[in-house]
Parts: sequence; structure tokens; C-alpha cells
Amino acid sequence: MTNLLFPTDFSINTTAALDWVRLFAHKTGATITLLHVYQPMLPDTTLPTMGDPGLGLVASQELEDISRHKLADLARTLQAEGLSVNTEWRIGLVDDSILETARTQSADLIVMGRSDLSTFFDRLAGSAVTDVAGEARCPVLIVPTTSEGQAVRPAQIRTIAYAMQPQTTQALVTFQTESLLKAFDAELLVLTEDQLDTAHSDLIVMELYPKSGFLDGLLHPNHVAGLIEKSEVPLLVYHEQK
Repeated sequence: MTNLLFPTDFSINTTAALDWVRLFAHKTGATITLLHVYQPMLPDTTLPTMGDPGLGLVASQELEDISRHKLADLARTLQAEGLSVNTEWRIGLVDDSILETARTQSADLIVMGRSDLSTFFDRLAGSAVTDVAGEARCPVLIVPTTSEGQAVRPAQIRTIAYAMQPQTTQALVTFQTESLLKAFDAELLVLTEDQLDTAHSDLIVMELYPKSGFLDGLLHPNHVAGLIEKSEVPLLVYHEQK
């Protein structure tokens, strides 16, 4: 693991996930790529005057400058802690920009915070996490947060639970957990889906298998995949290699 991608909008949800970014970077020595995806305001073009670009355009430029400064400040804070940090600032759709940055930066891991999805706006923000987890080609670490923006679990890995599925082989479990167990000196629990709810673990690791179609999703619902939206334990999602 050499490159961690951390998308941030500077909200409390992403702040909570930052502790997990620190944890992984310290344990693995990986470089952190901080990404902010800026979505500009629509300029106010009402009643323009000669030489006046409009209040909306001015405000949008100010917000852009603020976001750039926040990204640089966060990078300096992490660098002062002895971490290696790069920054990426982009304009576009959040999930598309995250996936594109992960590809161009050859990210080994994407770390994202996820709210409890209890309100419409939480679900709107949470959909980006779901989309990235489903489309990314590298592993994605999803950190659940409370409505107050606190991490549900502390940033520590002492016990790792692997979510077994019918397609999962022991070789795959070993491949996806061996380096984690070594880096964190952690204990491994290999569990079936009915055991996950009662397990006491700091991290759940799972493979995300693509559905073959809508009907297959109805007849054979993947309860493990449902953890992406509901797990209170940080979830490390791997993807089937093609």
C-alpha cells in the first residue's frame, strides 16, 4: 500500500474518517492524496451592470479560494505530523471525480466517511459513498459516523472480521487480510453473514461481487453488500478482479 486517496468536503463526516487515514498512513508508510471536488455556484446574472460580473460570480470565486486554502491547510497539518501528502483539487461530479483521481493516481485505497443516512441530505451525500464503493477498482474503506460527525468506532484495528460469502475462498481471505494482520498485529475472525451482527470487531473486510441482473438481486439478495449502507463497523470493500 503506497497511496491512500482521501476525498474531503471539510465536513464533520470526512473529519471523522481522517483519523482512519492517519492510522493507515502511519502503519503502512503510504502517501496520502487529499482530494477536494469543488462544485461551483451558479452565477447571479440578474441586473448586471457595466464591469460588474455579478454577486454570484464573486461569491463563487471566494468559495473556490476558501476550498483551495482549506485543502492546503489540511495538507500542512498532516505533513507536520510526519506524513507524506499530495493534494488534488477538481471541479465536477463528486463520485466521478473520486473514481477518476483514484485511477490517475493509482490509489491503493480510498477512505470515505459515511453518515447514518437518516435524512434526505444524508442519503444524498451517502449515495456518493455507495457509488464509489460499487465502481472503484481499488479497495474502499468506509468509516461510519454519527449524526454529530463522530466516528462510531475509534481508529484502531485489533480484530478484523472477514465476511464470508458462498463464492469466497480461503485463498482470497488470506490474500485480502494477510498484510493488514501483519501491519496492525491484529486477530482475524472469519464469519458467515449471520455471525457479523454479534461479532466484536474493529474492521470488517468483504468482497463485493457484481449482481448478474435485477432479478438476481431480488431472488438472491446480498446481505453482505448491504453492509455498505448500514454497518456501524468500518468496512473495507474489495472488488472482484477481472
